[in-house]
Amino acid sequence: MSPPPVACSQCTFSICIVTFRRPDLLKRCLDSLPSQLEEFDPCQYQVIVSDDCPARSSYEVVSGSGFATWVQGPNRGVAANRNNAANAANGDWIIYLDDDEIVGKIWLATIYDAILSGKFDVIEGRVEPTGFPDSILWYAPVISAGGAYCTANLGIRRNLFLRLGGFNEKLLMSHEDIEMGNRIRKACLRSIYLDEAVAYHPARKLALSQVWRRMVSLQITSFTMKNPDFAEFSVRHIISLSDFTLRYWYRVLRLELAARQPKHWLRPLQAFLLLPLTIPIGFLKTLMLLFKGTAKN
Repeated sequence: MSPPPVACSQCTFSICIVTFRRPDLLKRCLDSLPSQLEEFDPCQYQVIVSDDCPARSSYEVVSGSGFATWVQGPNRGVAANRNNAANAANGDWIIYLDDDEIVGKIWLATIYDAILSGKFDVIEGRVEPTGFPDSILWYAPVISAGGAYCTANLGIRRNLFLRLGGFNEKLLMSHEDIEMGNRIRKACLRSIYLDEAVAYHPARKLALSQVWRRMVSLQITSFTMKNPDFAEFSVRHIISLSDFTLRYWYRVLRLELAARQPKHWLRPLQAFLLLPLTIPIGFLKTLMLLFKGTAKN
């Protein structure tokens, strides 16, 4: 068992986990860490859990781990919660991990070797889904190459993360890592993808209504992230939105095919059938947002 948290003014890395009402899954995640942490001096690391549940549903799990530190989340969405964890950290590096993941046997050692090399500013690890049925009603991230900057398995120098301004807290549901990735690329930070640094992410089942809301919300978020400063409402902007919508449709279908698990064809087919219904709704809702934004100006 790892020793209890030690108060150090500066450590090498801080593992940051955000959670919301999933204490059982969080316990599995934390239980996968001690065998890797025991290779390090307690002053070299922190494990921070930022809990967005006002009822402190993860407090007992975290305090019972013997090595993690619990902090209250701001309850303003996942991006704000990730920033909250980073603000509580004092490591030179922040390593983000999801609360429902289990890390591979050499996950931390692989990341630490890259940190010690001093050659990189950002470290991406593999994310492998587990228990992923062939259905659009199940979700899990799949990362098998660099450039995604997925927060399910991501390390970044803390000073550079803070210099970039942290995650965009306007993105309440998702895409905060994609938007951060855009800023990482623009800043020309040195990145590496480590296939051996794997985190296993169980798929979770969603209701059809959740899938519908998620697809519409991600479409709107993608457009507003790409076009953050619409100052006027004009025919040109409607044309721009129409062009984006068609491209987005194609891109989602292509990503579904690219992320397809072996022998899985039902999920891409379901996406193909559902997108013609959600895409127009996303288009109309985005149009309404643009109109409201212009009216406010």
